[in-house]
Amino acid sequence: MPEAGGRAPLVQNRRFMRLWAGQSISFIGDAVTLVALVVFVADLTGSAASVGGILVARLLPTLASPLVGVLADRLRDRRRLLVSVDLARAGIITSLVFVDDVTLLYPLVFALGVCQTLFNPTIRSAFPGVIGGGDITRANALISGSFSFSIALGPALGGGLIALVGVDVAFVVDALTFIVSAAFLAFVPMPADRNPDEEEGFLTELRAGLLYLTGARLPLGLVLGALLLVLAENSTVPAEAFLARETFDAGNAGYGLLVATYGVGMISGSALMAALGDRANLVFAYFASIVAACAALAFVGFSPLFTLVLAAMCLAGSCNGVDNVATDALLQRTVPGAFLGRVYSVLFLFRSTGEVVALAAGGFIVAAAGPQPSYLIAAAAMAAFGILVLAVIRSGAKPTG
Repeated sequence: MPEAGGRAPLVQNRRFMRLWAGQSISFIGDAVTLVALVVFVADLTGSAASVGGILVARLLPTLASPLVGVLADRLRDRRRLLVSVDLARAGIITSLVFVDDVTLLYPLVFALGVCQTLFNPTIRSAFPGVIGGGDITRANALISGSFSFSIALGPALGGGLIALVGVDVAFVVDALTFIVSAAFLAFVPMPADRNPDEEEGFLTELRAGLLYLTGARLPLGLVLGALLLVLAENSTVPAEAFLARETFDAGNAGYGLLVATYGVGMISGSALMAALGDRANLVFAYFASIVAACAALAFVGFSPLFTLVLAAMCLAGSCNGVDNVATDALLQRTVPGAFLGRVYSVLFLFRSTGEVVALAAGGFIVAAAGPQPSYLIAAAAMAAFGILVLAVIRSGAKPTG
């Protein structure tokens, strides 16, 4: 049955189906790798500081994201880079089996971060060309749903795999997921968005991308929102364990349920956007998700019952799913293909920065205010940041009448 406007359903788009399959497998590999790395470092060193250091090493390459964005926009064959990166990740993860010194882990994990930094803006900038004239909102919702699924179940899958067969075998299985992902992506044509004759110097193109972003108010607002909203919401992550175990006496099982409920919410938010597809008013959906997330976080801060907290966390996760899909679809609709890689690179940099700062600040907020007040602070910050993003976007709106 055709979709709205006479377009063929996404399931008939073989390019997208291969990309979706490759991305879904890659997401699961990422989730399992993260769990396996944490367990491996903890067993090897017994040091929480070493675990933190490894995770920081994995994030550091994102600081170079804007440079990678220029590369993503200049590439004539994005497919070749993406396949090469997946194969490199498979090789790096396999090499972890032979490491018995934590100092050797740092360059390997840093290399994994480089691969991820290369992969993310490149595949996002290729996305509109793969979709063609199809339902880009629904396509983003399917990709986002796969990502949410990996967040919700990936850690449990990784933990179970490690418990059954050990860390080394888990690393090998992780490596295989990236090989399978590369095999799918190898058969996805990814046409270039511009003529090679239009290329200028690397730094000139970096500056041009940043100038475009500062002058394009809707993309600029969305990119700033990626930083500010992650900063607000993720500041509650350090409070989650204390909220479940101490405030509501729900124990470790309650903490696990709290995290899982948020993941289920993310999946439901993506499913909602997939059902709406391009019929959705994306700007409305984006800001509605911010308002609903503020309400959900505030409700957690006031709730007297853990069951109501779980419901509110599910709503907050659903809002995150809607936000992610709306952001991606809006950027892919409004940003010219020649700039999309650079815009996405800044977005990924801002998200990573917001996450790091939020996790660091969140610990101090919990210590100073307590678990439930931390959610009230996050709700107030998210409301203020949402108003700021709206102001940025509206400042570029054309007058009517």
